[in-house]
Amino acid sequence: MSATPPDDEATLRARLTHELGEVFGSDLRAHLLRDAVLVVAPGLSVVACAEAIARDDADTVRAWLTRGALRRPDAHERATWPDDPDRRWLALVVAPFVLVQELVVAAS
Repeated sequence: MSATPPDDEATLRARLTHELGEVFGSDLRAHLLRDAVLVVAPGLSVVACAEAIARDDADTVRAWLTRGALRRPDAHERATWPDDPDRRWLALVVAPFVLVQELVVAAS
């Protein structure tokens, strides 16, 4: 297996960074129903996770899954997130997955 050329890595990172956006739980409904959502733990970069998935870096992704830094939402989360109007997420599509990380909004 050959390493990805640095220019390709930079291009991928730039594209993913550009595509990262904010969504509401209701925007995730269809993706939750098809079990395609992966939750990225606070402190872990959504873009870094997306890069690893896009590059098929199975060892890195497996390590995150093992330690719970990357996980599927549980049944309660899948049922309640779409109906919570105050919950917002950073989201990034890396087919077939949608990676999400909860946005923490400071109380005023």
